[in-house]
Amino acid sequence: MDGALGPLTQTKLPPPEPTLAKRRGIYKEHAAPGELGRHVECLWRHELLEGTAAPIAVVPDGCVDILWSRHGLAVAGPDRVAAFPAFAPGTDIIGLRFRPGIAAAFLRTSLSQILGEVVPLDAFWGRAARELETRIEDAPDAASRAAMLAEAVLERLPAVSSPPGDIAATLAQLRQSHGSSDNPIRALAAATGTSERTLRRRCHEHFGYGAKTLDRILRLQRFLGACQREPSAALGLLALDAGYADQAHLSREARELTSLSPAEIRRQLVADRQAA
Repeated sequence: MDGALGPLTQTKLPPPEPTLAKRRGIYKEHAAPGELGRHVECLWRHELLEGTAAPIAVVPDGCVDILWSRHGLAVAGPDRVAAFPAFAPGTDIIGLRFRPGIAAAFLRTSLSQILGEVVPLDAFWGRAARELETRIEDAPDAASRAAMLAEAVLERLPAVSSPPGDIAATLAQLRQSHGSSDNPIRALAAATGTSERTLRRRCHEHFGYGAKTLDRILRLQRFLGACQREPSAALGLLALDAGYADQAHLSREARELTSLSPAEIRRQLVADRQAA
């Protein structure tokens, strides 16, 4: 009898909701030095404290990062949807985040080739990456490691070509228009004076994906920003402020891009703000 009832009485708890990556452990950003600021959004450090290894969600932001951890130097390519990396508690990561549309010129590769991938830096920079990795490993502290990473990127600046003008124009247009079109590539091609085919190819090269995906990611980032600016606002108003058609549109997009509901995203952001 016990054997028959046993399986019926066992319960399986649902997996825990992932935590937004920047809300786990200690995450800090600081500005890139000097001229590097035109190309680099920030330098950052993420200390994942000892404790339970629950899942974290790295939300897509249109950027590419070079990062260092005890596993070495790597490039985290662009993501269409949230990534869920498995970091052990106690991991310490140093990172440099390129602005959207910039990384392809420094890596000399199409970002579509590393979409959703984490690739060792030496695949792009060869021996220079391996030598940099050795120096960073021998550095006395996190500040020194970040400075070495920034200096290595700055040294490459003279040999880096600026992205095509239509890439910067596409990014600016999507940020300003809040992307109401189901097929933004046509309007963007007209606005930038580029053929649809050329612009589509360049978007995949410099962003990793097409303009429609970039539009969705920028809209999600606007929602995250709105949550932090107006934590008590109704979700419907936040949705409209970010450029969604309505709250249902926001809910679908948030789930698809992050796996989290808009309410859970806001709860985490507000809890982090209150803790500060």
